[in-house]
Amino acid sequence: MEVEETWAGGLADAAKSLWSVDLADPRFQPLLEPPSDPKFGDAASGVAFRLAKDLRKPPRAIAEELAKAVAGLPYLERAEVAGAGYVNFRATRAFHGETILRVRAEREKFGRSPAGGGRRVLVEHCSANPTGPLHIAHGRQAAVGDALANLLDFAGYRVDREFYVNDTGGQIENLGRAILWRYLESIGTTFARETRGQDAWLVGHGFEFLEKNLYRGDYVSELAAEMKQRYGDGLAAKPDAVAICGRIGKERLLEEIRKTLEDFRVRYDTWYSQEELEKSGRVEKVVEFYRSRGLAYEKDGAQFFKSKEFGDPEDRVLVKSDGSYTYRTPDIAYHRDKFERGFETVIDLWGPDHHAHVATMEAGLRMLDIPIGTTRAFRALLVQHCRLLRGGAEVKMSKRAASYVTLRELIDEVGVDAARYFFIMRKTTSHLDFDIEVAKRQTLDNPVYYAQYAHARICGICEQGRAKGMIDPAEVRNGMWDGPFDAAHLSDGDIELVRACRGLRRAVEAGARDLDPAIVTDFVYRLSGAFQRYYQKFENTVLTPEEPLRRARLAACGAVRQTLRNALAILGVSAPERL
Repeated sequence: MEVEETWAGGLADAAKSLWSVDLADPRFQPLLEPPSDPKFGDAASGVAFRLAKDLRKPPRAIAEELAKAVAGLPYLERAEVAGAGYVNFRATRAFHGETILRVRAEREKFGRSPAGGGRRVLVEHCSANPTGPLHIAHGRQAAVGDALANLLDFAGYRVDREFYVNDTGGQIENLGRAILWRYLESIGTTFARETRGQDAWLVGHGFEFLEKNLYRGDYVSELAAEMKQRYGDGLAAKPDAVAICGRIGKERLLEEIRKTLEDFRVRYDTWYSQEELEKSGRVEKVVEFYRSRGLAYEKDGAQFFKSKEFGDPEDRVLVKSDGSYTYRTPDIAYHRDKFERGFETVIDLWGPDHHAHVATMEAGLRMLDIPIGTTRAFRALLVQHCRLLRGGAEVKMSKRAASYVTLRELIDEVGVDAARYFFIMRKTTSHLDFDIEVAKRQTLDNPVYYAQYAHARICGICEQGRAKGMIDPAEVRNGMWDGPFDAAHLSDGDIELVRACRGLRRAVEAGARDLDPAIVTDFVYRLSGAFQRYYQKFENTVLTPEEPLRRARLAACGAVRQTLRNALAILGVSAPERL
């Protein structure tokens, strides 16, 4: 049990004893909150303001009675009345000493929460079509999605990570056409075009072929060169040339996507194929389900489903007049499969252009008798656009991708740590301006460098102490000083650091509740700032000759080091020992 729970229980007992009031009533919640400033202590209560109407007393008078009643609670040094009716709780030095020992004992687990209760969650993110390299919008989705999965795991959920591979359909056909076009150009063929069914087929010669929907960029020419190496001049004669180019192209691009994400420290438990989904018959089963329930109808040769009756702004097409599925049909089947696999919460990260698809998906799942919003939850996070800047000017073009900057190019220029941190540090609902020059700076106005520098400084103190003979190497474990100390010698500055460390669990729980890893970047910035201020004050005296003080300061610094490492690990950012 956290000390705040103990203190909140003491407040509730006091109110019941003093006035026969049950503070479990939602009107009086929350009983305790983190203070607005560490100088106010370890927790604050504004419950006196909410009691004033019922008790017909001034809030400050109520606060004074409560402060007296809770005196003697475990780990409470004192309860102080502040302002018009707040009660500020200050913990004992012994408590802060025990917190340091807890950080040491739990190590990589410090800050974890049981809030998730083992609930099964599937996070699907990035899921780019394998029709080109990943660009920076994909990079933001990947960084946020991976950090969110880490955060939910830290908050006590059982998390799986999934990439949905859109490896069939019109986009793959267009990729095949684009590769074939470049291939034919490379062998010096001029060509004509005729229509066979629904497929635009290139054949013969004398026709300049260029479609608006074809993919461009050097990567298409690279794939065409592979076709030429593999097939020589004979590919154009094959009746399934477009399909061949599409199949090989998507395989190569998916390999590249996998490698880029791996280098970006993004991992998945499952790569789920749309093509395999459709082959399994699951998509047709969804269509048949709607038909059997009278939830589908035909209009203008296409099949619609009655999604408007279930909250969608209008009915949507399931099967087009040519017999092919719209994009939403396999998507509904895919999400049905997610719940059938036993996941209780399904979280998707989509681009902002998918806004209208959210209501359709929710309606489609309700129509399948999946109780969304009751025992099961579907959450779609729309990750807003990212604008890439260089010194304040927008960067738009990439030679390889032709119309956008690739994630690989960004990683190569700014590094994985800066790219991930910058992508995550704004709420997904906010547009992000990513300035390359700021991300590359090794100065304290770069937020990721600011955090990593705080960690490296603590490691430097430890190294310096060993070099000066002020730290016994036997008291250093896994790079962190782990020696005995007396909590009575913790200064107010040391205690402020420990208080800041305790905020990790609150950040984890809030971030998991709001599905927002940016809350963790905010915590990292605050903790780094607390240490930077501490370092400015004690720079030359952390390794003071006075051994009891030195040990207390080293202990507090060690707690910050481990807490920073844990928070940065949630974000997928490294914690270097030297910069």
